[in-house]
Amino acid sequence: MKRAKINRFSILTSMVLVILSLGANAQNIRDIDGNTYRTVTHGLQVWTVPNLNVSHFRNGDTIPEARSEAEWVKAAEAGEPAWCYQGNDPANGNRYGKLYNWYAVNDPRGLAPEGWHIPANADWSTLVKNLYGVDMAGSGLKSTSTEWKSK
Repeated sequence: MKRAKINRFSILTSMVLVILSLGANAQNIRDIDGNTYRTVTHGLQVWTVPNLNVSHFRNGDTIPEARSEAEWVKAAEAGEPAWCYQGNDPANGNRYGKLYNWYAVNDPRGLAPEGWHIPANADWSTLVKNLYGVDMAGSGLKSTSTEWKSK
C-alpha cells in the first residue's frame, strides 16, 4: 500500500485562522498569551481582525512549535498538535499570526479564547452571505490597511 505524502499544505486548515463568536458584543478580546484582537461584526457574527497567534491551548498547555518542514511532518505523522510561522520565518508572526495543524485546531483543549471558536464551514458560508454572496464577498474582505471593516 502506497503511503500518502504529508506536507505543510495537506495538514494546514487555513492561513486565515480567525476566531468567531456568535451574538457577542465584543470590542477587543484577549487570548491566553495576552494577545489582544480587534473585532468586526458582520450580521450576527463577530470576527477577529487579525489571525490567531497563540502558543498555548485555552487550558494553558503549550502547543509545540514546528521549526522546520521535518518537524511539521513528524508532528502530523504522530498525530500531535503543532504550530509554525508562515515560511518558518518568525518575522511573519506579527503580520500573519501562527499556522496550526489539524491536530491543534481540533484538540479538545481549545485554541480560541472562552466563548469563541474556530469557524466551521457553516460560519464561512454565513459570512459570505452577509457580504452579498460569492461574487461580492471577496471585495468585502479586501483592505489596503490589512484590517476588516464592520458591516
